[in-house]
Amino acid sequence: MASSAPPTEHERTGDASAAPPAGRRDRRPVLGWAAVGAVAGGLFLLVVSRALIDDTYITLSYVRNVAADLHWGLIPTETANSATSPFNVLSLAAVTWLVSLVTGDVRPVLGLGIATVAWCALLTGATAATARRLGRSGAWSVALLAVVLANPFVNSAIGLEVLPIAALLAGLTWAAVAGRPVAFGLVAGVLVLTRLDLGVIVAGVFLLTPAVRGWRAPVLATAVVLPWFAFSWTVLGSAIPDTFVIKTLQRSFGDFTFANGPFTLWLDRGVLQLSLAFVPALAGIAVAVALAVPRVRRRHPGLAGPLAGLVVGGLAWYAAYSLLQVPPYQWYYVPTTVALATAGVLGAALFLPAPRVRAVRHAVPLGLAALAVALLAVTSGDRPVPWDRPVYFGAWALPEEYREIGAEVAAIVGDETVEAPGEIGTLAYACGCEMVDYFSDRGIAVGLVEERTEQAGPLMRALLDANFARLDRGDRPLTPEWRLRWTQGAVPEGAYTWPTDSPATGPATIYLKRVP
Repeated sequence: MASSAPPTEHERTGDASAAPPAGRRDRRPVLGWAAVGAVAGGLFLLVVSRALIDDTYITLSYVRNVAADLHWGLIPTETANSATSPFNVLSLAAVTWLVSLVTGDVRPVLGLGIATVAWCALLTGATAATARRLGRSGAWSVALLAVVLANPFVNSAIGLEVLPIAALLAGLTWAAVAGRPVAFGLVAGVLVLTRLDLGVIVAGVFLLTPAVRGWRAPVLATAVVLPWFAFSWTVLGSAIPDTFVIKTLQRSFGDFTFANGPFTLWLDRGVLQLSLAFVPALAGIAVAVALAVPRVRRRHPGLAGPLAGLVVGGLAWYAAYSLLQVPPYQWYYVPTTVALATAGVLGAALFLPAPRVRAVRHAVPLGLAALAVALLAVTSGDRPVPWDRPVYFGAWALPEEYREIGAEVAAIVGDETVEAPGEIGTLAYACGCEMVDYFSDRGIAVGLVEERTEQAGPLMRALLDANFARLDRGDRPLTPEWRLRWTQGAVPEGAYTWPTDSPATGPATIYLKRVP
């Protein structure tokens, strides 16, 4: 009588993370869930496509200029370095350029739509692969996608780097759980190119995951990021974007700081809206605490490090931005809330029972996804579909109003320079003209760099001096022939005027007047 084989590590411990590598399995279920994510991303885009915020149009202006002329700047005539996410701009520009080969036109919004579908597919595909390694249903990938898209910090900043962050964190988690240091290093490098400060979260996962530690991941990540940072430092005069200077000089919105923003500014916009971001994040913290228990950690050794790393890294991000005292822009909360939510959803997949019947295994995550979608619909309030503005909105005019005004300004000013009224993204995109402020005119940014350096302590001053060592300090601001202004008061005689009515600020007027 043949003797039975000794039990495997998985059979002895019940550790789902010790399951066979995904490369040895049928990949069709993973691709199937990725397709579901792509469809969901397309439907989501139909809802939000007309509600893109002002900063998204700053990105799209860069995308248009790169795709059309390989020009790095917000306006066609001036080189700038105010795009916070080089990878987001470059990837969107690549998609937009490829689309232009078919359509004959450079259409960044269409490129954004295609990229959005792709990021949603990548998020669900990577998460499904992770769930299968845990011996859980790939439907948990749909639950995570729904939780991410329902997050108001995410859906109120589509077009910025929010979806790449979510998808790449899902990929980083898969690489960590699978023990793939090469894949981990490559994804880590792209994350740092997406936002330099995402290195905080990458470091958290790396340091707490023995399976990817070693020299390969850091070397590969460095190889991914070094070419861009070398180019940016040499050609653009700064390795990091000028937005670091711009945003840290802004400090806060009055009493609303980054540290207290969720509990003051954003809580005032609705408890339910904020809960869609923070309840999944709190679940992630609970998962990390559970995995810190020695008995639980020993039972799930392959998962404890990656999920705890997401939580530690996400909280470290929040602490770092609080210390920087930047304003509470909604997209600044995405890395923390998405990293923690990723840990929360995967932790739920791990700790909740996994029934043997397939339909039942799918029921819980799909039910969670349906709940998130329903709550998103509730929090959208009285917005039409497609939305005319996102859930979190603070601009002086609705996106459609800005697009119409920008197009009319273009017909008036022609090739002359116009000074932006304080919000530039949508107006400059629609105008396609020489519209200037510190995001588009490097001469203005130079003055801000000098101001920020003077305010810095010895260490920060040394870092800023090194970063801006090749900056042309002699660059001077452009002289505008026209000025755009937003006012709720009197309008000068003889000005071109446009009424606006933003739910964030109320009725007002934007006017255009030639500089005397």
